[in-house]
Amino acid sequence: MAKVFIVLDEKEQLVLERICLDKDPAEALEFVLRSIAPKVKKTVPCLAGELMRPQR
Repeated sequence: MAKVFIVLDEKEQLVLERICLDKDPAEALEFVLRSIAPKVKKTVPCLAGELMRPQR
C-alpha cells in the first residue's frame, strides 16, 4: 500500500491533540471518518471507472 500524506488545518490539529490527551476511542474514530478519510484519494481500477461512468 502506498503512503498517504494529508494536511490538517489548525482546528483539526487541535482536535487531534485533544484526542491524544483524552485517549477517547469514539472521538478518534469520528475524527478519522470526518476529517481524514475524505482527504484520502480513492483509486478506482480503470475497468471499474469505465463501468461507473454514466451512459452518454
